[in-house]
Amino acid sequence: MIGRRGASIRQAMHLANTNALVWAIGNGLVSTSLVTYLALGLGASGIAIGLILSAPHLAGLLRLVAPAMMTTGQRRKVVCLTGYLASAMVLVAMPQLAAPREGLDPAIGIATLVICWCVYHLLEYIATIALWSWLGDWMPPPVRGRLVGWRERFLVVGRIVGVTASVLLSFGWEYLDPSAERWVPLYWSASVGAGMLVLAVVPLLWLAPRTSNNEATPTNTWRAMARVLSDRKYASLLLYSCWFAAANGITSSAQAIYPWRVLDINYHQLVGLRSMMYAGQTAMAPTSGWWIDRFGARRLMTICQLIVATGPLFFLISTPSYPWWVAGAFVVWMFYAPLNVSLDTLKLKLVPIEQSAPALAVYYATSDLAFSATALLGSAYYDRLREQGLDAWWLFATFFLSGWVLRSIAAWLVWLIPDIEGS
Repeated sequence: MIGRRGASIRQAMHLANTNALVWAIGNGLVSTSLVTYLALGLGASGIAIGLILSAPHLAGLLRLVAPAMMTTGQRRKVVCLTGYLASAMVLVAMPQLAAPREGLDPAIGIATLVICWCVYHLLEYIATIALWSWLGDWMPPPVRGRLVGWRERFLVVGRIVGVTASVLLSFGWEYLDPSAERWVPLYWSASVGAGMLVLAVVPLLWLAPRTSNNEATPTNTWRAMARVLSDRKYASLLLYSCWFAAANGITSSAQAIYPWRVLDINYHQLVGLRSMMYAGQTAMAPTSGWWIDRFGARRLMTICQLIVATGPLFFLISTPSYPWWVAGAFVVWMFYAPLNVSLDTLKLKLVPIEQSAPALAVYYATSDLAFSATALLGSAYYDRLREQGLDAWWLFATFFLSGWVLRSIAAWLVWLIPDIEGS
């Protein structure tokens, strides 16, 4: 293997970035937006949409067991490759199992969709913990931000290609077979996406564990995770990530339903907006990594947090007569790229490398719990207000204004996180 022959960091990152590009193409072919629009087409309620959005995060809580599966570098590689391959298989089966059939209650199809979506993400999330812990060994701290930034660019470019391919596939299928059910293009998009996820594993086969036979994680992983929670530096990062995740969860159902039911924006138009957002993120990611390595993350995160917080306000001012004000949300959400690069860098820099797997498991599990809880509460509250006959504009305005305020507060929490300049 290349790693055993003394491969350079540049070669290792080339393999890692190739994996990121191919994986992101597959991920883009079967996006959450596509699954959400399918469910809405089946008549899903607000709570059903909340379940689709939150189920993967609830499943993600089970990845707390992931560090115990990775006591050596070689086992991390096995867990990573197995998790990604298994998740791809679930993805292939999902649309066929959930497809509407004669005599089948649509609620059963929606429930099947949720369960498969949940299992898919659980397997993928466990693999992701293993992957990031593995890649952390290859990223020297002085240039870690730049390496993460370049990887983020490959991920975003891949998503653009994936969502574009999904739209073209959908258009092509509608042209060839106008009478086809809505789930048919989803099935083929998911199948092609699953194939890309399988291909994404190939570059990782040639990337060897850098820790050889040394321990990659502490033997007692539960005790190690408890130490992570008691670490003041990492706890401040967890507080920020949980608050931000909770703020995103509250408005998640409203932001998914509003374009479809009020603004009459179809899936293809939504994908166009997301592609524009991804293009902006592509340009920002590498520069963000360079800035973080040189000047630290705190100021950059604060500015970007305040910018992305305004996204729900563009939903607020969009109306059926002027629906395209919503595009402003996707413009400001381009600034998620610097936030993502900052967080990925902080997750690795604020703990010793041997603690990375337990720390990552705690980070993802706590933020997943925060998002899931508020997404379900928000969607249930949405259904309740709708049943009470609240005017549609006021109904959505309640969520969008709350989302702006809560996201803005997260900018203050950034200043509790130790900066990483020069580390």
